[in-house]
Amino acid sequence: MIDFDRDTAFTQRVLDALTARANATMKNIANRNTTGFKRYEVRFEDYLQDAVREGRDLASVEPKVIRDASGDPDVNNVVLMDELALLGKTALLHDVMARRMGSYARKMNKAIFGR
Repeated sequence: MIDFDRDTAFTQRVLDALTARANATMKNIANRNTTGFKRYEVRFEDYLQDAVREGRDLASVEPKVIRDASGDPDVNNVVLMDELALLGKTALLHDVMARRMGSYARKMNKAIFGR
C-alpha cells in the first residue's frame, strides 16, 4: 500500500530542491561574466543518501544552497556549458516528479469520485 501523505511530502521536497537548483543555476548563468563571482550549487542528493543510510524520513531532508568558493578569489568559476547541462537535467527531473505528483492526484480523484 502506498502512503500518499509521505510520498507526496517527499515528492514536494524533491520539487522544492529542483526549483532551488534551477534558480541557483539561472543566477550562475546570469553572472557568468561578473568578475570574482562564485557559483551557487544546491546540495540535496548527498543529504538524501545520508537519510536513507540512517533510516530517517526522506521528506525531512532539506536542500541547502551553498557557494562554490573554488578557484582564485578574483576569478569567476562559472562554466556556461556545465550550467546549461545542469539546467537541462534539472528540468527533466522536475518533469518526472511533477508527473509523479499528478499521478497521485489522479489516483486520489479516482478513489474519491470513482472516475
